Amino acid sequence: MSGKLKTVNSRLQISNWRRAGVLAGTGLGVLCLFAGCPEAAKVTVTVIEAGGAGEKTGEGAAPAAAAKGYGSVVGTVTYEGSPTSFPPLVPVGGAGLKPEDRAVCAVQPVPDETLVVNPDNKGLANAIIFLEKRPANIKPELAKPPADPVFFDQKGCRFLPHVLVVQVGQPLLIISGDPITHNTHTNPKRNKLFNQAIAPEDRKGVPCDYSKAEPGPLAVVCDLHTWMKAYHFPLDHPYAAVTDKDGKFKIEGLPAGTHSFNVWHERGPGDSQLLERKLQITIDVDKETTKDLNYAAATFAAMPRIPRRAIAYEQLLDGGEIIVTQAEGQK
Repeated sequence: MSGKLKTVNSRLQISNWRRAGVLAGTGLGVLCLFAGCPEAAKVTVTVIEAGGAGEKTGEGAAPAAAAKGYGSVVGTVTYEGSPTSFPPLVPVGGAGLKPEDRAVCAVQPVPDETLVVNPDNKGLANAIIFLEKRPANIKPELAKPPADPVFFDQKGCRFLPHVLVVQVGQPLLIISGDPITHNTHTNPKRNKLFNQAIAPEDRKGVPCDYSKAEPGPLAVVCDLHTWMKAYHFPLDHPYAAVTDKDGKFKIEGLPAGTHSFNVWHERGPGDSQLLERKLQITIDVDKETTKDLNYAAATFAAMPRIPRRAIAYEQLLDGGEIIVTQAEGQK
């Protein structure tokens, strides 16, 4: 009888293997003491380098097969039901605000953007449709991140845009159009924390660098104006789109074949905030595939939150799996 613990497609980083081994052995011994262990029980741990389960990496690895061609996917994400009307986060006049903030933040109401639905077509804004994993055969002209910077602005005490997708290595500049100081504070899992004051009317921008892809969008807040919140999603590929005010999206240059997509929204359920996992879409060569998506009101959480994951999960840096198998009759 044997059990297997297998981590697939991961970069599991342990700084002190000897200490980790002692701790693991001690933990297993304690477990056996209280729960009982079968004789000759055997646990096998296999760590496979990032790049896909069973995929060869490093010297001697087979080159990725060229795509047969490329296509695109378009669609509309809609909200089923009557959307809730939320009061503004800051009303006009801004009772309770400091005078200098009131003069900037309360000239117009600051809207609650956690669930933005177009009343005409029920289109859902600020959802992200993204390829679950970086494909090996990215379209050549899209293989490198764009050199043109992306701008993340602060205007009227709001972050603009509310949801931002950026590629790893693409320049990202934090700017401000407000005559008061703001603070941009990210909450990454894999990247360095960014927590800096942004000077009034700074149009040159402060660089915010993402060197690694994140497992999901990360919350961005302003510690000086606590209602301000947005999301950044650093990815290591170009295949993602944020729905516009009408709920529409388009992703171009996808390799032909069937791909697995995820759909995220800040009011999505659970820590992942995913409306849909592993959505299968087939892309045909030189064709535009249409995929419309509809989600019931009950799908959306009452209040968005900053996702928090277990430490062990965070260590599976590239979306790896933990597979535990048990022989028949083993307890």
